[in-house]
Amino acid sequence: DDVFTGGLDRTSRKDGEFALLWGSSLAQCVFFVGTLMPNDAGEQINKKRFIGNTYVKIVYSDSDAPFTLDSLSGQFNLIVVLVRPLPNRYFRVSVLRAPTVPVLGPIEDTAVIPMKSLSLMVRRIVIDSDIAAMIAVAGERNYSSNWHDRLKQIRNMLKRHQAH
Repeated sequence: DDVFTGGLDRTSRKDGEFALLWGSSLAQCVFFVGTLMPNDAGEQINKKRFIGNTYVKIVYSDSDAPFTLDSLSGQFNLIVVLVRPLPNRYFRVSVLRAPTVPVLGPIEDTAVIPMKSLSLMVRRIVIDSDIAAMIAVAGERNYSSNWHDRLKQIRNMLKRHQAH
């Protein structure tokens, strides 16, 4: 019950039966996967509600066709992590950013990554990219991480305790 699901419905399964989750002692991520969500008539809107409203999207493409941020519809297309397979179990991973998003993370533009490191690197890129997107949306001066917010709360509790 302490798993963050990003708003996915856990009771009626209207958002699908399965979701991809990752967690550590410091962070949790839910990956909205369109192919794991129902394709029933009317459910496309629900699918877009999740996938279309995320700042960071992962796109896997085995095509060499050009891909840009505009290839996906939606108002929150700030970052796309594009994964394309290469020969010999390698992958080309590209980070496409809106002009307002700062560079943050292990790769600035494109890197070739072996399959054995792919999930770790993409996850790291996605977590860092989400922070970069939040900075772009809030503005650098207004961005406050969860850690910073917790520190403020601890300091406020300490002040209240010292006042008594």
